[in-house]
Amino acid sequence: MTGKIRAEFGPGGEVAFVDPETLVVEAAALAGVELQTPCGGKGKCGQCRVVTAGDGLTPPDEVEVSSLSEEDLAKGVRLSCRARIVGPTQITIPAGSRITTSTILETGLVDGVPAQPNVRRAELALPKPALGDQRADLRRITAGLGAGLAGCEADLDLLRELPERLRESDFAPVAVTIGNRLVDIRGAGGIPQAYGCAVDIGTTTVVAYVVELESGHVVGTGSAPNPQGAHGADVVSRVEFADQTADGLQTLHEESVGIVNRVIAEACGEADVSPRDVYEVTVVGNTCMAHLFLGLNPHYVARAPYIPVVDQPLRVSAAELGVRVNPRGEVYVLPNVAGWVGADTVGVVLSTRLRESEGPTLAIDIGTNGEVMLWSGERLLVCSTAAGPAFEGAQIRHGMRAAAGAIDHVRATEDGIAFRTIGNQPAVGICGSGLLDAVARMLDLGVINPTGLMVDEAGAAQLPPAIASRIAGKDQDRHFVLATVRESGLDEPIILTQRDVRQLQLAKGAIRAGIEVLLAETGLRPADLERILLAGAFGSYIDRVSAVRIGLVPSLPLAQIIAVGNAAGAGAVMALASTSEREKATQLAEAANHVELSSRPDFQMLFMETMLFQSG
Repeated sequence: MTGKIRAEFGPGGEVAFVDPETLVVEAAALAGVELQTPCGGKGKCGQCRVVTAGDGLTPPDEVEVSSLSEEDLAKGVRLSCRARIVGPTQITIPAGSRITTSTILETGLVDGVPAQPNVRRAELALPKPALGDQRADLRRITAGLGAGLAGCEADLDLLRELPERLRESDFAPVAVTIGNRLVDIRGAGGIPQAYGCAVDIGTTTVVAYVVELESGHVVGTGSAPNPQGAHGADVVSRVEFADQTADGLQTLHEESVGIVNRVIAEACGEADVSPRDVYEVTVVGNTCMAHLFLGLNPHYVARAPYIPVVDQPLRVSAAELGVRVNPRGEVYVLPNVAGWVGADTVGVVLSTRLRESEGPTLAIDIGTNGEVMLWSGERLLVCSTAAGPAFEGAQIRHGMRAAAGAIDHVRATEDGIAFRTIGNQPAVGICGSGLLDAVARMLDLGVINPTGLMVDEAGAAQLPPAIASRIAGKDQDRHFVLATVRESGLDEPIILTQRDVRQLQLAKGAIRAGIEVLLAETGLRPADLERILLAGAFGSYIDRVSAVRIGLVPSLPLAQIIAVGNAAGAGAVMALASTSEREKATQLAEAANHVELSSRPDFQMLFMETMLFQSG
């Protein structure tokens, strides 16, 4: 720790020991505190503000002087992407400067998207029929709805109810249309608001967002594990289950629809909204998840040359799918790009405005399937890598989902290591972000070398006693103790084995090799990138320092590595709230250049190289 400077962050009391001239945003990341840096550390957005007292930071530079008022500067307000630490300091972080998992849906990288939903709610005041006005009921309603709905249609079952509903309302009904179709009509006050639901069907987790459509605001969320995980953690295992099990496809389809109904109900419950008032559902997911949700056979998606049944956007009756919203509601599934690049990738590109970036920008949606997107400044390239489930905590000795008791962050201390668990509960396992941190710290401490090999007994003897005492076992059972029995909520210590390290190497190597292939395809180097966007739950939680340390992402200044939350889900929300965004999503899917990694002779070579733990 010689020569290190102590920086403490409030209100949580997190501490980091850093080298002189370290940016505040980087010190915060070392302490496990993620700060908003949507402008990539250029000092333009002002969202990474912190407050400090004393002289532990460099004087404000010209960017801070121009961005902050004299009053702010007098109060000790600084930009964490510009101020550097030169002495012991205490820094307070306002709540608005911290990253949360739902950041992109609350403030996000995209602001000012006007609500332009496909669902319209209208309070009508219609002239009553008379001998001089003998228009049919539907034509009368159509006229009241106004221009653009002259050819409005209605389902037969609604037409059967229309005369009574119209007269019960004394010809002052509330009507709801989806596109050019009348789907509901009730008396005054019978439909206080019209809602929609955006759903992200992930391989591991399914998330739903209820949206009030007139404003475009998210008013409720729900999430749950994907029950298809019982048939395999990865997509290929589920395709095999569909192929080899009697009624396997039907089982997976029913599980998909069932979990979508569950998270919609949860989101509606949080928002105090009746599912009957949800008229449209937008869906994103990888190509296989979309096929299983729709009941389409994914057999040829998982086999070369990886052909999906459909890649264009689909509109389907909610009732036909069994989605429990308004009986006349519709489900809109966003377009796929290719067999292994689905609508979730389109959602990320849409919500992050990747194609509108000023310079070369990389986006990574890290999960069981890792999607990589690169905007070169001229071309949009996408690929999918089979990262495997290690980032989700699967196939790891004490791995688990990000739930209470999971070790989610690990840091080095003067005495060895310290960890944090979700909910501050006794440790019962380790999730993906904790796995990444643990391996990065083990690299820093000399417990493993760049090849991923854990030190033997002779090597352990050269380490500080507090670290050496945590190493035990032999060969593939060699392990490092993260939480002792006393610190564990189990009857055993929480350990990280040599096999666990290898699983992480496979996952991170697949992601990084995909990145390198796309960069090579465009003639770019890692240093040419202006920003790296980390999407998905895992991308939101991981420590950027650790991600760079193990070589998962190229080495850029931390302010240029930005967590963007569930960007796929945000894209589904945008497509729900605006038909213009929906059209843009289709255009992006058509414009994307898909790079098939399995056909690239350089991918395997790069994969072997990038399995090594090396920054750059």
